[in-house]
Amino acid sequence: MSRSLVRLLAPIAAAAFATTSPAFAQTAPPSAPSTSGCSTIRFELANPAPGARVELGKEVVQGVAMDTRAPDNSLGIDRVDFFLGSREEGGLNVGTAVPGLSSGPFGPGSFQATLSLPNAVGGHDLVAYAHNAVTGQESVISVPIALGEDPSKAFATPLPDTATEMCTSGNANSTSSSATSTTTAASQPAATTTTTTPSTSTTTTATTTTTSEMAPTEQSISFEVGNPSAGDTIHAGGYMLQGTAFDKGAQSGSGIDRIDIFLDSRDAGGMLIGNGVMGSNNTWTANVTLPTNQLGLHTLSFYAHSSVTGGEALVSVPVTVAP
Repeated sequence: MSRSLVRLLAPIAAAAFATTSPAFAQTAPPSAPSTSGCSTIRFELANPAPGARVELGKEVVQGVAMDTRAPDNSLGIDRVDFFLGSREEGGLNVGTAVPGLSSGPFGPGSFQATLSLPNAVGGHDLVAYAHNAVTGQESVISVPIALGEDPSKAFATPLPDTATEMCTSGNANSTSSSATSTTTAASQPAATTTTTTPSTSTTTTATTTTTSEMAPTEQSISFEVGNPSAGDTIHAGGYMLQGTAFDKGAQSGSGIDRIDIFLDSRDAGGMLIGNGVMGSNNTWTANVTLPTNQLGLHTLSFYAHSSVTGGEALVSVPVTVAP
């Protein structure tokens, strides 16, 4: 399978795709640009970043997929299929996304999907296939990820920090000629959703628009973020957050002794922006300051620590930070 330029959405993408084009992390075009039909396909992933840790279970992915030659009433790309490992080599289908004409996290042509990742700890390639309904071709992005463990354990040194894109004719045994390029991962992945359980497994209760994951062996922590909601646009500067948190096993009080709030995943180098303060009736609030130099698409990551079990619950909320 031949390869062409890969483009990944930068973690500080613009607030709204419909009005302002996001900033992208990408290399310069290769010296011999592709002349295949895929050259008019715009296919980009917001997350995960190459070499990032991704937890077992559910994972939210976002991106943009469209064909610039498609008619005005069509995006050209009718689906994006995700596989753990190459589809042609027997990879596992873990989910499908459908780009929207008018909806999506980045506006027209963007998509969001929740993947179901298996219990297969280690280094893998997450491969996304964008099918072009206009030409039958597929643009394919392959991203190395560390599933369920630290990247330093999943990959040999040096850690992978690039992804690749390939163009196929739509037939698994036929490829079109194109040039090859790679994209370096940004320092902070955009809009990823992960789960951490340092000492014990926990279960999180969350709203239908906020993604949260916990291992099933213990159901003790209830952790909710009431503000903001997934997909909200919030402004840089001071911001009030709130929600509820408690450990069902606590003999008195909430059983939650700490809530840490990060801009992007803590495990991927996210920035600590504040701490929650427990109040009455298991509610918590936090006054945080969102930096003005981190505009665009991010994930607010909330970590609630239980003083009862030592376990930790995580809720991840994708938001756009605007001026």
